[in-house]
Amino acid sequence: MLVGQTTDTRPPSSTRRCTGCGCRLNRYNDGRRCFACSRNAALPEAAKPAIPPDVWGDREAQGALVERDFGALCLRVRELTSMRQDDLALLTGLSQPYLSMLESGQRRLTNIDRIVALLDGMGVPMVLTGPMLRTSTRVTSPGTESPGLSTGRI
Repeated sequence: MLVGQTTDTRPPSSTRRCTGCGCRLNRYNDGRRCFACSRNAALPEAAKPAIPPDVWGDREAQGALVERDFGALCLRVRELTSMRQDDLALLTGLSQPYLSMLESGQRRLTNIDRIVALLDGMGVPMVLTGPMLRTSTRVTSPGTESPGLSTGRI
């Protein structure tokens, strides 16, 4: 056997498929999942990024929510938390390239399902968004607020 040769016994016509999504695996992929499925596999809870609750007390973040400027919101949250776009993408379910275009103003977030996914993924308190922009599973009783929020009430 020459250096660099492999002893792959599979016939060249056989195709391996990803166990996650069923797409055809690259010949250089020696695993059972494609890269996208491997990356999106559930991480241990400790490895998942999180946005601290005190971020929502920031005036700029609140202003972006009022204006429904989700690109500015994502950028401000990332500035306050030193989070990468990949981390925010993992939290929200939006892709990193889409978040990049959103933050730069090239795209606008108008799809209500994506808006709800973004707000839920970021953990934005309902007192800042209102119940119309949230899923019913996160509804809390009226008057319930998270500590440290600045809602403008006296």
